[in-house]
Amino acid sequence: MKRLWLRLSFLSILAVSLISLSCDSATSPRLGLNIVASVSQHITFRIGVENTGLKKETLTFGSSQFFDIEVKDQGGHLVWQYSYGLYFAALVWNLELAPGESSQVREYVWNLMGNDQEPLPSGSYKAKIYITNSRRDEGLSTVISLTI
Repeated sequence: MKRLWLRLSFLSILAVSLISLSCDSATSPRLGLNIVASVSQHITFRIGVENTGLKKETLTFGSSQFFDIEVKDQGGHLVWQYSYGLYFAALVWNLELAPGESSQVREYVWNLMGNDQEPLPSGSYKAKIYITNSRRDEGLSTVISLTI
């Protein structure tokens, strides 16, 4: 099991862990990181936030959704989105993080099926993982490359 801990900016996505059964390579050129992921049967995403700054930070959310994941093919077409077809409770909540504090890590296992419930064909894809707070901050997102 390989884990990728991302510390992107002042307030950052804490972790994206890709777990798989084979050893295909996914690369995040933006961060210069190499992720070893088995994408033959599933990918497990583990996502959280860490305050890497010097003061308390508050993230405000407009629903129970904490993160989203979008996977696009080489042509830039959305082939799968975590939130597709899901409903989230409409509520306002805050996540307060002291300096150095991390949120609870959420986990999602993706079965490599597209939004149409068909298996994705072999190829290269980009996955954008982001926190869904009300004031979107690109520092709370990352893009990784996947090869299936």
